[in-house]
Amino acid sequence: MTAEIAGYCALCRSRCGTLNRVDNGQLVSVRPDLSHPTGKAMCMKGRAAPELVHSPYRQLYPMRRTTPKGSADPGWVRITWEEALTETAEKLARAKAESGAESVAFSVTTPSGTPLSDSIDWIERFIRHFGSPNSCSGTEICNWHKDFAHAFTFGSGMPSADYANADTILLWGHNPSNTWLAQANAIANGRDKGAKLVVVDPRPTALVKQADVWLPVRPGTDGALALGLVRLMLLEGVYYNQFLRTWTNAPLLVRQDTGLFLREQMLWPDASLNRYVVWDEKHNMPFPIEGDRVLPFEQSATLRLRGDVDVIVAGKAPTRVVCTPALELLARAAAPYGPGHVEHITGVAPACLTAASKLMGAGRRIAYHAWTGISQHSNSTQTERAVASLYALSGSYDLVGGNRVRRGPFYRPVDGLGALSPSQLSKALGADKRPIGPPAMGWVTARDMYLAVTEAKPYPIRVLVAFGTNLPLSQADSALAEEALKRLEFYAHCDLFETPAARFADIFLPVNTPWEHEGIRFGFEISDEAASLVQLRQRVVEPRGESRADNDVVFDLACRLGMKDEFFGGNLEAGWNYMLEPLGLSLADLRANPRGIKCEIDSQERKYQLPHHDGSGRIRGFDTETRRVELYSELLHRNGQPAVPTFYLPAEDEFIRRNGTAKRFPLVLSSAKSGYYCHSQHRGLVSLRRRAPEPIAEIGQGLARNRGIHEGDWIQISTRNGAARFVARSGRIRLVAGLPRARPHPPSDPRAGKQQREQPDLGRCRRSGERLDPAPLVPLQHRARSAD
Repeated sequence: MTAEIAGYCALCRSRCGTLNRVDNGQLVSVRPDLSHPTGKAMCMKGRAAPELVHSPYRQLYPMRRTTPKGSADPGWVRITWEEALTETAEKLARAKAESGAESVAFSVTTPSGTPLSDSIDWIERFIRHFGSPNSCSGTEICNWHKDFAHAFTFGSGMPSADYANADTILLWGHNPSNTWLAQANAIANGRDKGAKLVVVDPRPTALVKQADVWLPVRPGTDGALALGLVRLMLLEGVYYNQFLRTWTNAPLLVRQDTGLFLREQMLWPDASLNRYVVWDEKHNMPFPIEGDRVLPFEQSATLRLRGDVDVIVAGKAPTRVVCTPALELLARAAAPYGPGHVEHITGVAPACLTAASKLMGAGRRIAYHAWTGISQHSNSTQTERAVASLYALSGSYDLVGGNRVRRGPFYRPVDGLGALSPSQLSKALGADKRPIGPPAMGWVTARDMYLAVTEAKPYPIRVLVAFGTNLPLSQADSALAEEALKRLEFYAHCDLFETPAARFADIFLPVNTPWEHEGIRFGFEISDEAASLVQLRQRVVEPRGESRADNDVVFDLACRLGMKDEFFGGNLEAGWNYMLEPLGLSLADLRANPRGIKCEIDSQERKYQLPHHDGSGRIRGFDTETRRVELYSELLHRNGQPAVPTFYLPAEDEFIRRNGTAKRFPLVLSSAKSGYYCHSQHRGLVSLRRRAPEPIAEIGQGLARNRGIHEGDWIQISTRNGAARFVARSGRIRLVAGLPRARPHPPSDPRAGKQQREQPDLGRCRRSGERLDPAPLVPLQHRARSAD
């Protein structure tokens, strides 16, 4: 019996629409569903789904280890689900009763690169209602900058890029051809309509070869590059003046003595409000403005944006205080990064910097996305601040052809956000060191979790429950990861395969693939059509062996641990119907419409301009403290962080400079994602392994000559975190060995900006050449990292 069942692939964030062919109960092929808004293409990973579902290496039954942790063989013995879940629930309950819920940690894999997107909301609900503030999810190396650090500027995570309608497409450390085919297709549509393409990437990727401007930045120096572009845009005056004055905090005055915004009651103590203060150049005086009301442009046009002003602050003895507009502070932070200085740090030629700035100026609708090229560095928050501030100068936020804030479909969320009390959340590992970082949301770093296990700092982690993570392979310091996993009192692991991490587990819980269970998606990305779609993905084949969906595991454990009411009596369908209720839909409706149902969304432009519904005249603005885009962040300043974007040397450079180990570690190491694998996954699938059988290290041709390395040689790469072996590839990448490392450098001549104003040679900026080659680089095609 043959059938073709519509659905979508859940293996990565692209979530491509699919048609799944089933013969006699077996999945035999997966192809794109061209009628689906994300179904125009499909990667090799998605096409290899039948091999994943029917892999002979899958673990299909619950198991208990019988040998000491660290043994070469866990000595698995098959047990029943009842035994496995009873033991797991008992261990969690005992640790919570004896040491508090914080003694139980959860390790959760990415919903952007794995099928956990089917279950992430329910897993987060489980963790938060259980009471643990310690969820280790890889946020520190994947999504912090774009989903949360971006909010320090715009008040939200990075919105979806509307590539198909853009004038300029900016890809910063992001290669959607390998990671997000729905985006790659939208980029192609935008290019067909005439959009220009700017790519920031040290590697000459396929998209680099199509780019109008390529900025081959030295890894870890993206912040300096962004500040150089900010400087050029301000110098040339190509920013969107009206947006800057009206919708950013550029004109707000900052006290030089405290670093805080000047407020109304500092000048007029008897004022009934305590509004922010700006300087009116027309009347040469300060006056207050409200964060949630907008000034007419005629009035905002008179506000001072540059230079300092003196104001008299009230008190027992009135004091003269120097104040500076926020934009001036940003300009001063960017001022040292002239083209010559930027080239010295980043390797990017001045002509390319100028060419890129001309494609990002006011009047152009700019769609951008930044991913691991920024996130996998120690200075990613400040780098993100620099890129976000650059984007703010364009005024493209929430425009068609820019980065869109689409709201809806308006379902009822179930992730349990807010279920943790503030006192419990404050116990998150690392919260004392990073009070506005990931621990503030209950996400802890792997290193903090390891130390809590091995050294009981600041308190012991006794139990770990993992949903698909593979810590020794996905994050730095494999040895410490293995030591921590070995020392846990109890460790339960949910997965498809016995991974290196799973070999340390006490209980193995076998989960199944997306093709073996239903899944629900509230809105896809990339277009209005995609965003409006709610779809219930059908089960395509019966679960293999006794494998279960992650949701089934979570609901069962929740009921055993006294959370039955929070999990709808243990009924997943009741939970889904609860989510669907505000949409006027039910599971029965979605099952009757397997290709999904389109629901209402809010996709109008510039939603920040919309008034509140209370008729007060207040506007929505941005979800920041000032209700404006924050070029200057008082929140960061109050927490000991730079308030304006600041470039720091990468951690490796600082380490080498402090410890004098440059001779041991003279090269720059970065990582890149393979089009055949996603992180540490899929290497056991024959069709993919055939195309990429070996771990690859791409090295520059000059470096290969200097070290006597030939194409195909096995080489060992060592960092201060360890060593690994790879096969050398040097023929596909032209890089220059021996360029100096980034180091402090005197500011460039202020006249340098004027010297670079001639029309750049875009042809030279597109092709790899001696001037454009970055510093020595060894990008890896697996998830290794060299820096903390």
